[in-house]
Amino acid sequence: MARAVTEKVDLVPKLLELFCNHGIDGVSIRMVGETTGLGKGSIYYFFPSGKSDMVDFVVLSAEQFLNEKLSLLTNNKFNGKKGIEEFLGTFLHDTVFLSYIHFMSSLALSHHRTQYLGKLNLYYKDLTMKLAKVISKGGYSHSKAWNISENVMVSIYGSYLFSCSLADKSYFHNRIKKLNKILLENLKSN
Repeated sequence: MARAVTEKVDLVPKLLELFCNHGIDGVSIRMVGETTGLGKGSIYYFFPSGKSDMVDFVVLSAEQFLNEKLSLLTNNKFNGKKGIEEFLGTFLHDTVFLSYIHFMSSLALSHHRTQYLGKLNLYYKDLTMKLAKVISKGGYSHSKAWNISENVMVSIYGSYLFSCSLADKSYFHNRIKKLNKILLENLKSN
C-alpha cells in the first residue's frame, strides 16, 4: 500500500501535542517518529536542525493561527460587548487555540524563553492589544481598555493553568463563562 505524502504543515498538530504533553525538553526525535509515523531521515528532511527547527515551526504556526483568530476581532464586525463575547467563545470552542496557548505558555516558562522572548512578547502583547481595541470601541479610553484587556488575558491564562493543574477541563470552561458574564454585566452597552 502506498504511503500518503506528508506535508510539513500536517505535522504541526502532532508536534503541538507532543510539546504540550511532554514539554520541549521532554520530546525526543524517537517520540516524533513514533507519533508522526516518519522515519528519522524524513524528520530531518523537514527539520534539518532537529528539535529547534520543530519549535521554530510550531511558534510560526502559533503566530499565523493567532493572527487569523485576531482578524475576526479587528474586522469591525464585532465591537464592545459582542466582540468580547465572541473572543471568549473562541477559548471555549477552539481546542487548537488552547493548544497554542498551552505551548506558548510552556515555552515562556522553559529555559528556551530567552531564544523566543521577542515572539512570546509579541504573542501575548498582540493578543492583549487587539482585545483592547475591541473594548475601546465600546467607548472606553485606550488606557482603560488596555487595563480591562490585560485583566481578561491574565484571567484566561490563570484559569487555563489552574484547570491543567486540576486536570479538569470543565473548570476552565466555567471560569471563562463566568468571566464573560462579569464583563458583559460591567461593560458599557453599545
